[in-house]
Amino acid sequence: MFGAKYFGARYFGARYFGKVGAEIILVCDDISRVIAIDTQTEIAIDFTRPVFLVRMDFPTASQFMSTGPQITLDSNVYVEGQVSVSTFTWSADGVQRGAISIHNEQNAAAALILNEGVNDIPISIYLTYMIAGGSENSTPELLVAGVMNGGNLTPEKLVISVLSTKSAAQFIPNRYYSSAEAFNHLPVDGSVITWGNEKFTLQADRGS
Repeated sequence: MFGAKYFGARYFGARYFGKVGAEIILVCDDISRVIAIDTQTEIAIDFTRPVFLVRMDFPTASQFMSTGPQITLDSNVYVEGQVSVSTFTWSADGVQRGAISIHNEQNAAAALILNEGVNDIPISIYLTYMIAGGSENSTPELLVAGVMNGGNLTPEKLVISVLSTKSAAQFIPNRYYSSAEAFNHLPVDGSVITWGNEKFTLQADRGS
């Protein structure tokens, strides 16, 4: 019928499925239906899927991992399939919170955190999209820039909590900057400054 080639299985409730010229025809028991050109266009688009690239800047060496295939970004090779990324949400204080999971194959993740730790370690997460066949469909964009905030280790995996930071400057260890020496309104030596739940006592640099 209609010069189309039919397939035996039912499709969207139709008994036959075929194609005539540029149109897709569904032949039901008593009527034929045409799939709109717009729908056909969407069907033909290459399937895409999100891929996360995770960079962890440990003190001794940075680690680069991908939730998909191996990808090179800024001359760094993100290794395939060793990590997964949870959904990140914004909190009322303007901080993104989420987590990543690293497969603990042969206790590699356990050795990593025992040697490097999982607190205040800078971490960056990028998002890109892949199409069928494994090629990139977009330029990776920075999704989260933050620090690690502790972890939970099991024989199967390491789950690391992640907090975004409000400053682009991230250092190990944390650094605090004061005004230049020429500034003449600094608090006197021995002054106590309260910052959140912490107290800092100022001490003059008396040299070595």
